Amino acid sequence: MLLSAVMRLRPDPARPEVVALVGGGGKSSALFRLAAELSSQGVRVVATTTTRIAVEQIARAPAFVPVTDGDLPLSAIAQALDAHGQALLIGRETIEQGAVRKKAGIAPQTLDVLVEYGCSLGIGVILVEADGSKMLPAKAPAAHEPALPASTTLLTPVLGLDAIGRPIDARRLHRPERIRRLLGLSDRETHRLTPADASRLLLHPDGGMKDCPPGARLIYLLNKADTQPRRAVGRGMADHLASHGRSALVTTLQQDTDAPVQSRHGPMAGIVLAAGESARMGRPKQLIDMEGEPLIVRAVRTALAGGLQQVVVVTGAYRTQVEAALDAAGLAPAAGVICVHNPRWSGGQATSVHAGLGGLSAAVEAAIFMPVDQPFAPALLLRQLVRAWQTGAPMAAPSVTGSLRGAPALFDRSLWPELLAMKGDVGGRVLLRRYDAEVAGIPVAGELLRDWDRPEDMV
Repeated sequence: MLLSAVMRLRPDPARPEVVALVGGGGKSSALFRLAAELSSQGVRVVATTTTRIAVEQIARAPAFVPVTDGDLPLSAIAQALDAHGQALLIGRETIEQGAVRKKAGIAPQTLDVLVEYGCSLGIGVILVEADGSKMLPAKAPAAHEPALPASTTLLTPVLGLDAIGRPIDARRLHRPERIRRLLGLSDRETHRLTPADASRLLLHPDGGMKDCPPGARLIYLLNKADTQPRRAVGRGMADHLASHGRSALVTTLQQDTDAPVQSRHGPMAGIVLAAGESARMGRPKQLIDMEGEPLIVRAVRTALAGGLQQVVVVTGAYRTQVEAALDAAGLAPAAGVICVHNPRWSGGQATSVHAGLGGLSAAVEAAIFMPVDQPFAPALLLRQLVRAWQTGAPMAAPSVTGSLRGAPALFDRSLWPELLAMKGDVGGRVLLRRYDAEVAGIPVAGELLRDWDRPEDMV
């Protein structure tokens, strides 16, 4: 998976996306990787730092432009962008740090001014390395960090997975005294950074999320997943971040590969379609009892057991009864479950699809549509659908003896506009057929997907 694609960047020459990279363990690698990917796609990119950049790193850019704060050389920037599609902005001052020579960065306020010229320069994305880490894999920011432009639209905290298991000291981690303070550890206590510690550090308002501008998106990069143990730790941490409503990528940015993203993670949702009148059943199938609970309760419990952070129940013909059943089971409104009423339920399945998508939080990355009348569908199947998405599939659905079924089915956020454009008595199956080559099929026994549409189906 390409880094620029799964980060859902929004290149816009009218108002550039401003991506600020903070933390340790791969900021520079992410910056140069994104610049190369985006420019190869025809997006004009400006990369820079608000701190310092090593002189040898400057050679990684096809063109660099020296800048004096308060005096943007717009013509030189335009020439570099015209010639290469990307430009690296650096300060004019050279700083000697022992054996390392560095160039000064650009003031955040200067980059805010550059945003205003984004349209005239045709800039789609501005990439900013917004703090330093002394090349160590994890850090806690100092009081003066990060140096974020006010125009930041995407904050990207980075952590190197080689930090896990390291002692929290100055040789292994940057600003260890601040890390200890944020984690509530004594300065005298010997402690190695655990995955739980690292996740807390990334989620802390004075850690990875420090000074995140209002309205900015947030996505974490868990880098250096170059061994199986590190990948496993990264996936576990990323799933933990997703449970807190945050998106994360497990990456190998230092490696020369066309697929630097090992897996993507983010909040997942289930949309339980329970609006119909059950005409063929002759009674509300949402309320049919199975093993002591109504089908609607069983469907919601399956969604939650499948690891979905949010569950939206779309009600319609039997709104009052369905909501009462969920309330009696202690499921709504609670435990991440909400009910969304579809007053146009008689207009076809597409109206319920629209209502369900409208009930999702802005953080949700993909949604699984679930019918209320598949009482044997296992939670494991939902987890397998999510895993297919995590490894790159935009859609995932069950496969019975080689044939795709329409439900339950997962759809990436990028496909929601097409779902919202549907009309009539159609659902996601239309997209599964249209893009069948892109659908990940999950083998499953057909009996587990048996629908209860008519009384005879319950035998």
